[in-house]
Amino acid sequence: MRSPGMAAISGSFLALAAFIFGLSFLAPPTAADGSVSLPDAPVITATHQLYLPLVSGPPPSRVLIAAAHIDSSVSGEADEAILLWNAGYSPQPLAGWRLLAGRRQAAFPITATLSLDRGERLWCAGVATAFRTSFGESPACEWKEDSDPDILNLDGSLQLANRGGFIQLLDADGQLVDTLVYGDESAALAGWTGLPAQVYDRGAIRKAGQVWQRKRDPISDQPMDNDVASDWAGDLADIGWGRRARYPGWRGWTRDDLAAPIQGEAQATVTVAVGPEGLYAPLAQAFANAESRIDLSLYTLEHPELTDALVAALERGVAVRILLEGGPPGGIDDLQKWCVARLAAAGAEVRYMAVTEDAPRGLKTRYSYAHAKYGLIDGRLALVGTDNLNWDSIPVTDGGPAGGRRGYYLLTDAGPVIEALGRIFAADWRPDAFMDLHPFQADHPKFGGPPPDFVPPEPPVYDVTDAPFAQPVSISGQAHFVVVSAPENALRPDAGLLALIARAGSGDEIRGEQLYEHKFWGDGVSNPIADPNPRLEALIDAARRGARVRLLLDNLFDDPAALRSNQATANYANAISAAEGLDLEVRLGNPTGGGIHAKLFLLRVGDERWSVVGSLNGGEVSHKINREVLLLTDLAGVHDRLAAIFDYDWAQ
Repeated sequence: MRSPGMAAISGSFLALAAFIFGLSFLAPPTAADGSVSLPDAPVITATHQLYLPLVSGPPPSRVLIAAAHIDSSVSGEADEAILLWNAGYSPQPLAGWRLLAGRRQAAFPITATLSLDRGERLWCAGVATAFRTSFGESPACEWKEDSDPDILNLDGSLQLANRGGFIQLLDADGQLVDTLVYGDESAALAGWTGLPAQVYDRGAIRKAGQVWQRKRDPISDQPMDNDVASDWAGDLADIGWGRRARYPGWRGWTRDDLAAPIQGEAQATVTVAVGPEGLYAPLAQAFANAESRIDLSLYTLEHPELTDALVAALERGVAVRILLEGGPPGGIDDLQKWCVARLAAAGAEVRYMAVTEDAPRGLKTRYSYAHAKYGLIDGRLALVGTDNLNWDSIPVTDGGPAGGRRGYYLLTDAGPVIEALGRIFAADWRPDAFMDLHPFQADHPKFGGPPPDFVPPEPPVYDVTDAPFAQPVSISGQAHFVVVSAPENALRPDAGLLALIARAGSGDEIRGEQLYEHKFWGDGVSNPIADPNPRLEALIDAARRGARVRLLLDNLFDDPAALRSNQATANYANAISAAEGLDLEVRLGNPTGGGIHAKLFLLRVGDERWSVVGSLNGGEVSHKINREVLLLTDLAGVHDRLAAIFDYDWAQ
């Protein structure tokens, strides 16, 4: 909200002032030490001169209520909190400022030295120690109790109403600075216009425990501020930037904090390994070549031979850390327990994404599922794939045809990819900060070893007569690399896969091979009008612009009668194609006997050829509340290799 009587001067306004006065620049504010601070402003080239009165003085601060943790899932809700963000251009001391919630208020002591610098954000929480457990960081202040002597205590206390209410921020003079009206609050309040903001809670996305958050401007990365509900990320009317959820412990507040995909250009080698016939050898060799460290983030690990390769690495002195999903549907099977027990006995550090026994009652894991499939070896090699480490996806072959699930891994020494995956792994692997990383314990009934009499079963056999992609192919060259992560940035319409699809038009081509692509999101009985799948609709829109679009979906695991089955998606998209005369076709298939487990997109946009490989399925949970990773590269040879495999599968 804008403070009464003072217009907020944004970066674009300052640039416009330069335009108005016909100047090549606008004199920036100068500090006492002579240093100059320039606002982040778009460049505007002046073509005309206008003359208006000069606006002078230092640019203002602009402190917003940028987020609020209101309805905690933790018993007692001691971790409720409010995020303040200075979206202006000057530091703002907070001494004497007040937070109001309902009939309660909490004030920053007039002696407080706490200040928000330009672009800085800070949390104020009910109880600092409880907040730290949920969010993995310390707040700057607390209002319920003095749980940490190093954290500033506010004067007074707040209680955030779960069902609905308001939060207001007042400055030291008692002037209203910002307002959030939320939930079922019906009162008209200063600083707010229209209906209250809501969180997004359709389908499998739970309301309890969410963090209310503002949308951010995609160019400035600053919180949106129009004093209306559509500023907030639960906005149902905004398919591109709304309908978002957030839970405690996530990264992604700023560009430097995974809010945008990490990207860069490098001279690199990418090895394309194809499953089922061609994954085992390159993965086993990568583990065999490790010299110091292997970090893996996996959904499941049920592969005795790859376990042998990791145990051998441990015996050579290689440090191994493995993050696994703690609650896969159907539970953790005995083969995985057998593999993990062997690894732990050899010295690996294995943790499941699951709440520990000593966690506060009601605490949830940060992600719905830790579904990513990536690894880092010695800080020099990155692995990003579509498949779990199991026999169905990665059979141990003797050189003959091998069937199973169609999937892919890309292995690369590209620096931007290694850096990005390292940052993601570091954010997730923080047992010192979070209580949702349950260690392997040999005698634990769920996160321990198998029954004493367990013997690994025989590997499955899939009857196929042809498996032409057993040999990995390596391509070297200068290329761009982009690492997309969910939940932080997978749905950004201006970056990553969705941005590439949005560029495709006449003469371009998109191929996709997916385990599933839902016809719609939201509730299971909804429809594409009320709850569109943005990725599917983007593909249809690309075909409307003249692109050739082919989408191959799995039929082995599909239930054709389900409302958002792959068959339903094919019927929906193909009907639109026929009615509008589009070059769009969706097929179902099973080219390798064990189903399609891939998450692959190939895009030819102009002269660019992009490949997209990773763990991201075509559902809402995958994009919004799972941990997922996608790797994008424009190395042309990678696209050509994967396109040949897609065309083979399409023809089956």
